[in-house]
Amino acid sequence: REIVFQAVRQNGFALRYADEALQQDKSLQPASVALNCIAGRGCHAPVARISAMFARPDWSIECLVAFGLSGSECVLVCEEGQTLGDLTNAVVQKYNVEAGLVHVSLPGRELCNPLEAGTPLTALVSVLPDA
Repeated sequence: REIVFQAVRQNGFALRYADEALQQDKSLQPASVALNCIAGRGCHAPVARISAMFARPDWSIECLVAFGLSGSECVLVCEEGQTLGDLTNAVVQKYNVEAGLVHVSLPGRELCNPLEAGTPLTALVSVLPDA
């Protein structure tokens, strides 16, 4: 999937040469790939380190983000239901990332894979508010 994703990122028509099952994968559709701001392995892009993620009482997620070599930090708040891809898009907008792609590092993890863009942020937070 990752190889097909990168091929589609370079040329949307590449999907037609993939296995039929992959052609049906929503995350590999050219429109989805174009909206995905998570840089893939080997891609030259700045790093956004998510050092902490906290669930708030309203179910929004507060993320502490350090960006680039300078480590410039900010807090980004994502609404309930948003995904890792949404958080990455917010980082790209906040820091005016020219190429539109960033590597994302989560607490206790290496860099994220672009195919993780659809992962709900609530799945990445260890403590959620009481229901």
